[in-house]
Parts: sequence; C-alpha cells; structure tokens
Amino acid sequence: MKKILFLVSLLTIPCFAEEAIPSAEESSPGKEQSFVKEEMPRQEQDFTKEIAPSKKLILSEEATPNKQQILYLAQAQDCKESLALYRKYCQKLGRHDFEVLEQMASIILEQNLRSTAPEKQILAIFGYSIGGLNAPSNLLEQALTSSDLQAQLASLQYLARMQEDTSDFLLNKAMSSEFLLTRLEAAFLLAQRKAKSATGQIESLMYRLPVPMRSFFPEFFAIIGTSEAIHVLRHLMDDSFHPTRIEAILSAARHGRDDLLPPIRAASTHLNSAEQEACAAALGYLKDMKSIKKLKKLTSHSSPLVQLAALHSLFLLGDEKAAHYIAKEAKKENIFAISLLAEIPGQEETLAALLPHDSMQVRFNAALALLQRKDARSVPVLLEFLIRDSRDLGFQVQQSTGSSMRSWKVLPSSSHRAENSFYDIRALTLALKELILMESIELPEPDFLTLAGYVFMTKQHDLVPRLVSLLETLRTPNAIALLQKQSLAAGAPLIRTYCNLALLRIGEPGPYKQLIQEFVKQSRSHELIRFRSALPWNLRLVESPYSLTPEESSALLIHSYETLASLQEPETIDFLLEALELGNPQNRPVLAGILLHTLH
Repeated sequence: MKKILFLVSLLTIPCFAEEAIPSAEESSPGKEQSFVKEEMPRQEQDFTKEIAPSKKLILSEEATPNKQQILYLAQAQDCKESLALYRKYCQKLGRHDFEVLEQMASIILEQNLRSTAPEKQILAIFGYSIGGLNAPSNLLEQALTSSDLQAQLASLQYLARMQEDTSDFLLNKAMSSEFLLTRLEAAFLLAQRKAKSATGQIESLMYRLPVPMRSFFPEFFAIIGTSEAIHVLRHLMDDSFHPTRIEAILSAARHGRDDLLPPIRAASTHLNSAEQEACAAALGYLKDMKSIKKLKKLTSHSSPLVQLAALHSLFLLGDEKAAHYIAKEAKKENIFAISLLAEIPGQEETLAALLPHDSMQVRFNAALALLQRKDARSVPVLLEFLIRDSRDLGFQVQQSTGSSMRSWKVLPSSSHRAENSFYDIRALTLALKELILMESIELPEPDFLTLAGYVFMTKQHDLVPRLVSLLETLRTPNAIALLQKQSLAAGAPLIRTYCNLALLRIGEPGPYKQLIQEFVKQSRSHELIRFRSALPWNLRLVESPYSLTPEESSALLIHSYETLASLQEPETIDFLLEALELGNPQNRPVLAGILLHTLH
C-alpha cells in the first residue's frame, strides 16, 4: 500500500509543475490585481495525508515553485513551509500574487472553523468578520451546534451581519440550542430581521419555558410588529403573571403601538400598583391626550412610584407644572426622580445641588443626570466613580417596581459581589463607564480633556481604548497634544502604544509607524485574542447585537495590524506574512482575516 501511495505522489508532482510562473510579458497590471478564486483540485485535497512523504521532493531546489505547491502545503496545514515556498515564488515572479494570498488566507480560516476546538472556531469567525468574507454555511452550522456557548454566540454575531437566505435558516436552527442564552439571542436577531418564522419560533420557545420567564418575550413581539406578533403581545397583556403583563404594556409603549391604547387604559384601573405605574408611563410615551384626567388622578396614588410615573407622563403631554413636582421628589433623595430630571430641561440647578450629597447613590445618579444635560459640573463627581481605587466600585441597574423607571446602584467591593451575582457586574460596570466617556465628549472641550487627562494619569487601562478612540475622533489641536504627551508617558506601555496608534491613524508626523511596527514584532509571539464578557440583549446600554469585543491589550494588537495594513504600503503584506509565519500559531485566523481585508 505504501508503495502504491508513493507512486501516486510521484504521479502528482508533475501536475504541480505544469503551471509555470508568468513571464514578464504575461504579467500585466490588470492581472496583478486579480482576485478570482481558484479551487484546489479535489485530488490534491483528498490525498493530502497520503502524499506527505513527497514534501521534500516538492521543495527541492530543482523544482520551480508554483501556486499548486503553495496551496497544497497550506491545505496540508504546513503554514511555515507554504509561506517559505510563497517567498521563493514571489522572488521569481517579482511581485505578490494576490490570488494566491487570498486563497491561502481562506484556507487558514476554513481549517480553523472546521476544527472541533471552540477556541479555533471563535477566532476563525472573528477572522471572517475582519476579512469581510462569507464563511461556509456548513462550517458555520458546525460552530453553531458546538458544545461551547461562546462558539455559538460568536456564530450568532457573525450571522447578524449576513443578509443571505442561509442566515435565517441557521438562526432558526439556533432556536433549538441546549443553551437558553443562545436561543434568546437568536430570538432577538430573528425579531430584528422580522423573519417570517420569528413569531412562531419565539412563541413556541416562550411556552416551553417556565411561566416567570415569559416576561422576557413581549419585547420580541413588539420589535416584529406584524399583526400576528401584535396579537400575541395583546394576549400577553392579560397574562396571569403580572411581570409579563407589565413588560407587555411597556414594550407596546416603547415601540409606539398606539393601537394597543384601549387595553392599556383599562389596565390602569387595576389594583396592582406596579401595573398602574407601567400604564401611567405608557400613556405618556404614547402621547395619549385622552388620559390626562386619569393621569392627574394617579398623581394622588398611595404609591410614590405611581405618582412619579404619572407626573412624568403629564410632563411629556405638556404639563410644565409636573416638572416642579418631580424636582421636589428629587430633593427628597428619590433616586428615580433624580434620574427622570435628566430628561427635563431647566432642572440643572436642582441636580447640581445634589452633587455634594453624602450618599454615593444620590451623588452618582445626580452627576449622571447632569452629564446627560451636558453640564460640566458633573465632571468632578464622575471622576470619583470612573477611577478604580481601593473601594472597587461597580454598578448595577435597579428598576422601579413597575419597571418604567431606571437608576443606577453603586456597589462597593464589586469584584467580591460579582462572584455571587446573577448579573455580570464587571461587564455592566465597564459598559457604563465607557458610556460616560462617550457622553462626556459633548461637554466643552477643556472639561472633556480634564477628564481624559485624569483617566490617563491614574492608568485606567480598561478605559484607554475607548478614550483614545474619542480623542482621535475629536482631532482638535488640544486633543492631539494630549495624545502626543501620553505617547511619551513613562511606565505605561499600553497607553503609549494606543496613543502612538491614534497619532499614526490621524497622520501626525513622527516616528509612530516605526514604534507600532516594533510593538507588533515584539508581541507577535503572544496570544492575540482574549475577548471581553458580553452583556445579554436586555442589559445593553447601546442597542446592538452580541459582539466579540477583544480586551484592551488584544484590541491594541489587532488595531495595530489593521492600521499598518490600511496604509497600503508595499511592505504591509510582507509584514503580515512574516507574522503568519513566525508568530503564535493561535493568531493565524485573525491575521488571515486582516490579510484578506488588506487585499480587498
């Protein structure tokens, strides 16, 4: 048998040599830019393992390297030998062959996505996302049915970007996952896409779960918005479980379903105070002028939360006096009233008076509301909560009984609390801090730069990627000066490199390109990707599908490669190929994705 296989390998080798390297006359600028894919002959793929003994013969000095040899070695998962042979091929060709590079990168991605190791599948999906390439649907389905939750969620993230018909099929398949989080994420995506099967699939899942979990589902039907989905939503307003009724009322209001006003008006007379609060808020969101009399009656309700919801709705319906009563409640340290003042113009002084309060809860919610009013007086107080210190402060959302109002709870010793919490406190805390930075950019520039300088000075590494991105977007002389100053900061390599990267992207003169290249060369042996925890769809502060977000150090290395690739300079491809050949093998799927992005 071995002799037969050896003869097969000898017969195969001449086929590799049939395609000669194009001569100078055959090489035209038009051909250099060709991106047409060539599939490897099936015979080469089928006999990858059997003809391995002939590798030395293939790479002999006498043999002239060509495309088939390079791609054969890549398919045989011998990346180093394939790249070494590609260099010889380029030397004889006198240029890069973009077609071969694209096929090599695609092979690397496909091999990792085909793997049964979840880590490789996730990196391959991330690589496909960077490269803008369509992943094979059969391999994506394999990752979607993986026994690993993160691999399933990564597949869903990729599907969220796809517009092909196969994506709806795979999303429907994800609805039968063994992980509830995957099914809920798939339901969210089906609802957003308003897929034909969405209502049936989501309703079926809802009735398979325990009754208390039905409160997650009204939002899905409100997003879909078809007559069939609204019929289900209307039915949920009469559900036996009152949190489900409340969520159905609020979901209808958030999505402007004024056709559901009659049942909401009727529910406002129910005895359950939480339901009355939700109805009072919904009548304001839906601008129901016919309910003004009913809302005024609810301002005398025994529950302060119902009163507050009714007052807020009256303000939304044009009653300016209602703002005075909300401010009065805020002065009484009502956290929800303080949060509502963020939506009411002219109450900045009321909020500013609460900033020196002894209670952390009052101070923080007042500062956050003042920030939303674009008032710079919020900055000194927000710095207290942005900066990580010995108190280890974290944040958690707290909702009113009727879920119509929201505020933030400050948690000391958050790392310890996170171990036993149902919520991912670390992820939620980081998301809120990044949101504060994003809101702060709308403050006067000196105040934003003061905040930015303090974040740099205290080395808040988890906030550095977002902050540098905001400064890069600002691009004022003072913002650039701050980046230049921090690019020389001693004892803070992460901050220095992020600032160098931003200055390179901005196009500032300086040694920034050389510094980034040096950083990449020093880091290429490190594992490239570590992902941050992602929040479930119902806790995201910015509406978006699940996304793979690298941690700060991982993001820095990826952005460095992407930035160098975006320069479109001749040595860019050589730089990436060197990283593929000599760097950490775990990084290859991401680098392959960046290479594809460069070629396109």
